[in-house]
Order: sequence, then C-alpha cells, then structure tokens
Amino acid sequence: MCAVIKYKDLWHCNSKIVGLRYYKAHPSFNRTTVTLSPLFNLGVLQRLFGFSRFVGRRLVADRCLQTAGSLTYTTLLALIPLLTIALSLFSAFPMFGDYSSKFKIFLLTNLVPDASGKVISVYMRQFSDNAERLTAMGMIGLLVTALLLIFTIEKTFNEVWGVKRPRKLLQRTIIYWAALTLGPLIIGISISLTSWLYAQTGLHSDASLMNLILLKLGPMLLMLGSLTLLYLAVPNCYVPRSHAFISALVVAAALELMKRGFGLYIQQFGTFKLIYGAFASFPIFLMWLYVSWVIILGGAVLSACLSYWHASAWRWEGNQGTRLEQSIRLLLVLAEAHSRGEILHIDKLRRKTELGLDTSYSLLEEMALKNWVESTRDGEWILAVDLQRITLRDVFETMVTPLSARLEAGLSTIHEELKGVLEMSLAEYAAKKAETILS
Repeated sequence: MCAVIKYKDLWHCNSKIVGLRYYKAHPSFNRTTVTLSPLFNLGVLQRLFGFSRFVGRRLVADRCLQTAGSLTYTTLLALIPLLTIALSLFSAFPMFGDYSSKFKIFLLTNLVPDASGKVISVYMRQFSDNAERLTAMGMIGLLVTALLLIFTIEKTFNEVWGVKRPRKLLQRTIIYWAALTLGPLIIGISISLTSWLYAQTGLHSDASLMNLILLKLGPMLLMLGSLTLLYLAVPNCYVPRSHAFISALVVAAALELMKRGFGLYIQQFGTFKLIYGAFASFPIFLMWLYVSWVIILGGAVLSACLSYWHASAWRWEGNQGTRLEQSIRLLLVLAEAHSRGEILHIDKLRRKTELGLDTSYSLLEEMALKNWVESTRDGEWILAVDLQRITLRDVFETMVTPLSARLEAGLSTIHEELKGVLEMSLAEYAAKKAETILS
C-alpha cells in the first residue's frame, strides 16, 4: 500500500490550508481524500526570505535589470528637457522664483549623489537661464522628449502587471503633462510652506527635533507620497492602495540607504576620481541612475507580487496550474458569479481563484480581446458570452498556443481521445467536474 500524490488542488483550498489530494493506490481501498497542511507555521523571517526570493525571481524574469539600463540612457536624454520644463514654469511666473530655488535645493540634496551635485547644479543654472529664451516650438520638442521617457516607464509598469491595453494617447498626455508641470511646483510650495510654518510657530527653539522632522522626514515623506502615486496611477489597472504604499515605503528606504552607501563608497574608495579625474561625476551619475531605476522597478514588481502574499500563494509558484487551467478557473468563477447576478471585482476574483493580480490581469486582458469577458472602469469583470459557446480548444488556442496541423497530428498519435476532449464546451466541462466532485 502506498500513497500517490495526484495533484495540488489550489482552487478549492481555503486561505489557511492548501489541499493535497492523496489517492491510495491499492485497488481494495476506496478513493479517499486526505487534506494536509503544508508548513505555514514557519518563522516570519523565513517567510519574508522566501517571499523576497520570489520577488527577486520576478525581477529577473520581467527583465527589469535590462530595462533599468535602457531607462538610464533614456533618462540622460530626457533629463535636460524635464528640468528645463520644470524651471521654465518658474521662469514664466516671477512670483514662483523662491519656489524654484527650493525645488533645486531639494533635487540636489535628495535625488543626486553628492559627488555629482556640484556639476549638475552648474548645468541646472544654465538650464534655468536658457529656459527663458525657449520658443513655443522648442518647448513642444522638449515636451515630446520628456513624455517619451514617461511612456517608457508606463509601458514597463504595464508589462510587470500583465496589462495589454494602455491608456488612450490623449488621456496619457494630459495626465503626464499635468504631472510634469505641477509636480515641481507642488514640491517647491510644500518646502516653502514648511519653512514658513517653522518660522511662524517659533518651534525653531527646539532645533534638534525640528531639524530632524523638517530636514530628514520632510523629504522622505515627499518621496514616499510621490512613489505611492507612481505605483498607484501609472499601471492601467487596479492596484490596491496598501500594496502601492508598502512598495513605496520599501523603495524610499532603499533609495535612502543607497544614497548613504553611495556617499560612503565615494569617500572611502576614490577609484573614479583617480581614473576619470574631472569627468568622475559622469560615471558616478550613470551608476546612480541605474541603481535607482533597478530599485524603482523592483518596487513595481513588489507591488505586483504582494497579492501572492495572501494564503502564501507565492510558495506554489509554478504549481498553480498551466495557463489553460488558470484561464478555465477564471471563466468558471465568472460564470458562477454571473448565474447569481454578481459582478466580481478583480481583487475578489483573484482571491477566489488563488491567483496573483498580475496573472489575473494578463489572462483577463487576453480573454477580453476575444470578447469572452468585459471590464468596468471600477475594475470589475463580468462574463460576456455563454460557456456553451466556448470550447476547451478555444481556450487552449487562445491562452496557450494555436494547434498547428503538425501539433494536431502529434497529439492524435499519442491520444486519439484528446481531440474529442478539446471540443467539449466549458459548460459541459463544468458539469462533468461537478459530477466528479459529488461522486
């Protein structure tokens, strides 16, 4: 007598126990089901370590390291237009002159390595002077260059989340133009307002505490808010606010640690200055940009992976079934909700199917292209076609690969009955599945 693992049933499991169905192989025994609980009571550190490995594998699988290199050079091309647009806004309105200096100080002290700060500050002064002489056509050219960088970031975030359909061009342009123009102004006003409150309330008497709050926590809070908005608004899909905030918190802390570590490295090891001399600021700035983009893209991956933390779904990476099984799972859950007159939000849908948000989006987007499902603006999904009209073959060809003549011949040679199974509709499949469970 022996026990044979038949399959891991990740659909019918609850949030605490993942059922492993064991069937006794000896013919004298009736088929029985034994539910075992895997090692979910591991220590918190072990769980965090395992989840971190999962995020790291996703970071590599989504080619974020290569994308960070591409974004580094794209940033070099778009950096001057971005700064020029921001500074030209201040130049156009003399009343914002004080905010301009506050914005530049914030940028140099918090976003740029110290070794490159002096060189970049000189260029920023030149950008500010040149911005006053820009023509309308010149400003449009700079705007296009800056938007290309932002569109590249949006494309990368959508790929991480499995989104196939980006926003409409007009909608994207309006949103990002507002961010380009209002972002620097809001930062400058926020810093100036904080300084004004600091002076008016007389709290400067407790200099040590207020310096800690204003000089340290202030920029961190601004960065935290900006990163949260980045992870929340850029992907063209529903992102839980808590996931965006957690990712932004991790990334903000990582960027601050990188800044301090980078400065310590430059102080202790003067390799760049010895080799490059006066040009040392440029390779330092390149490295800074690359590592910063790796961390920011890592935050995007983390925000997409946090949905796997529920029920420790990340432990079953690669064992959640094939794309065919996952697609059928989503369609059957949507059909069940449709029969009850319900519309499922994407977050509730992925919890019912025990899939990640990114996986759910990727599959649902492809089904939407076939008009099998439809979505609302609120991130809710409904079934748009009767399951009698969808066969297993349709799902296989759409979600896995088209059945070429050669592949069909190979399959028919191995299993002749497989062709008949693929012609079964999803409604028939669901009925047979229900009969099997009841028996």
